Amino acid sequence: MSATGALATVVGPTADACTVRTMPRVLFVTRKFPPSVGGMETLAVDVWHALDGGDARLIAHRGSNRGLPWFLVRAAVSARRAARRREVDLVLTGDVLTFLTLRAFARTGRARLATMAMGKDVVWPPRPYQWLVRRWLPSADLVVAISQATAGTAIAVGVPDNRVQVVRLGVEEPPEADREEARRELRKRLGIDDETVVIATLGRLVRRKGVAWFVREVLPRLPERCVYVVAGDGDDRAQVVDARAALADPRRVRLLGAVDDADRELLLRGCDIFAQPNIPVAGDMEGFGLVAIEASMRGALVVAADLEGLRDAVVDGETGIVVAAQDAGAWVRRIGGLFEGDRLASLAAQYADGCRRLYGRDRMGAELRQVLGVRSPSA
Repeated sequence: MSATGALATVVGPTADACTVRTMPRVLFVTRKFPPSVGGMETLAVDVWHALDGGDARLIAHRGSNRGLPWFLVRAAVSARRAARRREVDLVLTGDVLTFLTLRAFARTGRARLATMAMGKDVVWPPRPYQWLVRRWLPSADLVVAISQATAGTAIAVGVPDNRVQVVRLGVEEPPEADREEARRELRKRLGIDDETVVIATLGRLVRRKGVAWFVREVLPRLPERCVYVVAGDGDDRAQVVDARAALADPRRVRLLGAVDDADRELLLRGCDIFAQPNIPVAGDMEGFGLVAIEASMRGALVVAADLEGLRDAVVDGETGIVVAAQDAGAWVRRIGGLFEGDRLASLAAQYADGCRRLYGRDRMGAELRQVLGVRSPSA
């Protein structure tokens, strides 16, 4: 039984004869939740889905970062009140930043304190933040890491390894849809013909995603019928634009900017290859890579860098293809080999089946409940 359970006396002839562990009452506090959109928001929904029941409560920030400071203050007060009144046995925070904010408040009473760890929230480099991480994160009763790479970062800052548990993430399986219809619609919107191979990347444009590197080093060496479609925005956009401008044919890169849910779904269903060409960046890391799972389940063939949390998100030869990070030659060979003998579509379908087996949301929920010692909501 998990160490997060609270002690309860057994009713019987002698109250001191034995004790049993009961299911903890959980308060889940997250600063990322829909209608905001992103990987952390998706994960927070899945965590809450696993916990939602009579003994679980949710405190969630559903807006922009502008209102985050006030949310953290309110969350700290609410967590302190719940802990002091012994209304909860376990406070679970959605990431390390939220844990650091709530730690001093939620320690009141007997409530235990656990946190999810995303990866970047452990290694973010500002000195004051790192001081807090190294001073306070080791005091967590439990750190739930979203990948082996993230677990390693938590242990490296001093969290005892017996307090770190990895829960492999999962996503809700998408409903059936006509992939060929999505493929045609996407090409119609992009103004390209049916023979064009669409390689897509979706997410925040930050340096670690490797988008600018892919445009400079890989795309020019791929067949001319390959078009690279990038959805998302961020600090690295200028570098991506510069890399595109240097191509012999800049039209091979399409920058969509931020997209809504409908266009996101169309891109994941309509692209042929989904690329995650991440590169190592000091003070940053890919904690997992949920979007790679979402793309694979929708029938795109995922090609990802052999780096950090992507190693947990993509199983080479089973749910996608893993390629050495920043090895342009290897990327060109692996992607180029997909066009030989029309292997792309059949491999993508095979990997989609494997992804559904390994990365279902219900499986993730069962693992998380086991780690936390929480009863299934349906029990």
